[in-house]
Amino acid sequence: MNYLYFGASLICLTACQASTTTPPSATTSENVKSTSVSAQETNVARPLNEAIDHVWAGQRVWFDFVEQNNYQMIAYYDASRQMSVAVRKMNDVNGAPWSYHKVPSWLGWDAHNKVEVAFDKNGVIHLVGNLHTNKLVYFRSSSPYDPRTLEQVDMMVKSSVEQRMTYPEFFQDPDGGLIFKYRDGSSGQGRWFYNRWDADTNKWSHLHETVLLSGEDVRGVYPLGPVLGPDGYAHMTFTWRETPIASSNHDLSYARSRDLIEWERADGTPISLPIVLGTGDIIDPIPEHGGLLNGRHPIGFDSQNRVLVSYQKYNNKNLSQVYIARRENDKWVVKQVSNWDDLYVDLDKSGALDLPLLTNDPASVNSNGNIVVSALLRDKRWEWILDHDNLSVISGGEVKSGLSDAITQFDIKNEIPLRVIPMMEDQTRKSSEFYLSWEAMQPNRDQARENIPPASTLRVHRIPQ
Repeated sequence: MNYLYFGASLICLTACQASTTTPPSATTSENVKSTSVSAQETNVARPLNEAIDHVWAGQRVWFDFVEQNNYQMIAYYDASRQMSVAVRKMNDVNGAPWSYHKVPSWLGWDAHNKVEVAFDKNGVIHLVGNLHTNKLVYFRSSSPYDPRTLEQVDMMVKSSVEQRMTYPEFFQDPDGGLIFKYRDGSSGQGRWFYNRWDADTNKWSHLHETVLLSGEDVRGVYPLGPVLGPDGYAHMTFTWRETPIASSNHDLSYARSRDLIEWERADGTPISLPIVLGTGDIIDPIPEHGGLLNGRHPIGFDSQNRVLVSYQKYNNKNLSQVYIARRENDKWVVKQVSNWDDLYVDLDKSGALDLPLLTNDPASVNSNGNIVVSALLRDKRWEWILDHDNLSVISGGEVKSGLSDAITQFDIKNEIPLRVIPMMEDQTRKSSEFYLSWEAMQPNRDQARENIPPASTLRVHRIPQ
């Protein structure tokens, strides 16, 4: 994952049959490689890189790419900023052509307004997005796997709590059911609702009798997760924020659950809902103006299934550093990972920020049994190897991007970053085979730019396994 342009631009994509005399290994063009489809006898070669559409590049807004039952689906904003969906069935005899549909919702300059999409167990499509303290924008298909039957739905559960929605996200519960979460309210005053979809009755309902997380009408709360761990628990980290200014983040916190309904601290102590500042399990009591960034505290696991949380904060010299926390016995152990001597990330701002340091990926265990922690610093990837037992740093530094050259070859030499996200297999696991890429400028604190950049090409990449 990541000019002046007027009007709407639409790519017309058609499936063209290749001659039956064309060798399966033939290339479709000078620059696009292709391979034959082995799953079925077809007369169409599947390209390794496919242009999907022209898309908006004025600011980074996250798109979505999911898969279920051999159907792939992409949700994005096209070059005219219109919310769009593309769906295909893999191994189709005609070469898996995409079906496209545009819905009546247009993006502005707000980088918060991502688009989310999901299938339910019957293949019904759910599409939501373009939300930053806005009324619900939601579409649902009347036929399974068919984006052309998407229709707007004005209410999920209760209209009065669907008027100021932000951070929509679909995910699956431990039993595979579809869950939708969102924040109701604003950045300094928010609460989080979780909705459950009944695919048999085609109805949404609230998962909890109250909200899951609440700022008690005086502060905001920013969760990451839930992430289903190898221990059978759903794990969640979250930060608290006193105002819309990012520097007011504080108190990195944690909770876990086996069913998403009953929640507890790391030591098993139950937490009454809603979870508030006084009841959460605090990982690191970082004060306001302590360099903590909301939404950038991913959850990983070590070889003993213990929770690992990566994040950034200021050290005792007021410099930004990467840290890791792990639950050991009856307490959270916090260790500094990076050791930069000149990095200070200014968080005294509001809106979607263009930040030099991001902790996006969860810590993991490598083949040697050690822990790997990563971060992006000025769009360059850094990795550190930590001793599994005591979390001491063995080595660390800038490393080459793990992306295949087949993807990075499309990173045009300009100041606009290439955005890349993996497809989510079964809507739950990151694919190592399929990726989505496009170029988009950094966020601009949700404000208009002086000029509009040219549209970018949205591509699907297949990396042979």
